[in-house]
This record gives sequence, structure tokens and C-alpha cells, in this order.
Amino acid sequence: MSGSNDTRDDSPGIGGGPLGGGSDPCQRKRRGPVNSPKAPVLSKLSVGSLLKVDVQMSGATPSLAVFDASGSLAGSLTFIGYLEVIDCIQNRSVTYQATIINITGGVYEVSVEPK
Repeated sequence: MSGSNDTRDDSPGIGGGPLGGGSDPCQRKRRGPVNSPKAPVLSKLSVGSLLKVDVQMSGATPSLAVFDASGSLAGSLTFIGYLEVIDCIQNRSVTYQATIINITGGVYEVSVEPK
């Protein structure tokens, strides 16, 4: 579709990729699973719960992580474009939140978007 309009494309991405947000990679909405989920933290949450997204350093290597409202680590995130999100947080001071959109067994899927 050509032309411009202000509508948002929030259709599901394939393979955890971007869901919409235009050409600025920091404004894209993305989705993916929570890796290494922390059951004691996530078991208290449900679909619709919000998590804070932030960068965690493991030595010199940054990783993307999600935290509950009390600041407890819920797990890490790796999806197509997660390195762009890390860059946006570290170099452009963009803040993100994750919303739990699906829970199947111990697998938590989140939608990540800028606040």
C-alpha cells in the first residue's frame, strides 16, 4: 500500500519480528518469548500483565531482560530486532514495556513496545 496515513499496523509478525511502528527501529512494536523464565516471578502474572524491559550487563555483553513491578528479573528476551532495542535503550534513552500476550504451559509470550 502506498501513501501515508496515521494508522498503525499491529498485525502479528512472523518469527517474533516487528509488528509495526514505521521506519524508526526504536518505535517498532515486537513480540517474542521470555527466555529462561523465572517461574517464581512469572507464575504470579497473567495475560495482560506489564513488565519493564531493560538492558542487563553480563560482563561486557548486554542482554535484554524483563522485570516485574517490584524489579524482580522475570527472564530475558531474544527476538528479531532485540539488538536494535538494546541500542535504543542504551544510546537513545528509549524506555520499553512488555505485555504478556500468551501463556502456554511455562512459555510466556510478550509484546514489546516503547512507552
